[in-house]
Amino acid sequence: MLKKITVLLISLFSFANVMAQDSALDKMAKDICEYFNKNEKEFKNMSTDDLTAKLGVQMVQSYLKYKDELAKEGIVFDLTKGRAEGEKMGAKVGLGMVKFCPDVLMAIAGDEIYEDEEETPAESYLEGTLRKVSGDDLFIVELKDTDGKTQKFVWLTNFEGSDKLIDLGKDVKGVQVRVAYTNLEYFSPKLKEYIVRKKITRLEFL
Repeated sequence: MLKKITVLLISLFSFANVMAQDSALDKMAKDICEYFNKNEKEFKNMSTDDLTAKLGVQMVQSYLKYKDELAKEGIVFDLTKGRAEGEKMGAKVGLGMVKFCPDVLMAIAGDEIYEDEEETPAESYLEGTLRKVSGDDLFIVELKDTDGKTQKFVWLTNFEGSDKLIDLGKDVKGVQVRVAYTNLEYFSPKLKEYIVRKKITRLEFL
């Protein structure tokens, strides 16, 4: 439910002073900070995933403790909504934690922010009409973009829109689409060098 919550919390550092010092959210934050500080030795060697899970449990327990006070302040979380509500609560409580124990938040976040940036390449987009899908072991999707240029994309993994593309089979020519893709670098034994290809990540039919 809160796998990415630490990233969200760290991004809110600059807004830390907007909360009242005696709010119920501050009380929640103080309790959670005290819990982590009191058990510092136990958590020192834990992974960021395990620490994030601990944080999630403490947030829920603390919320239940101050539920009535929070409601009086107009703050209600529906925990049955799962991840979305967990992130909403984490964002609010995180503001208080930044004030009381920023080191704890940094420890929980670990290298996750930087790992996410490195492991998730930025997407690019192109629109146009499909020309064909060809290949045996590896499919290549050809697209004529809005500038009249032929663009080629490698179909390596399952992506949104791939099922419809499979259903179309050979009848893809002329179909209007918007392709989301990332640049993929790999080694070509034939060329004996690294080359870059466009990997499809999403296909929207227009």
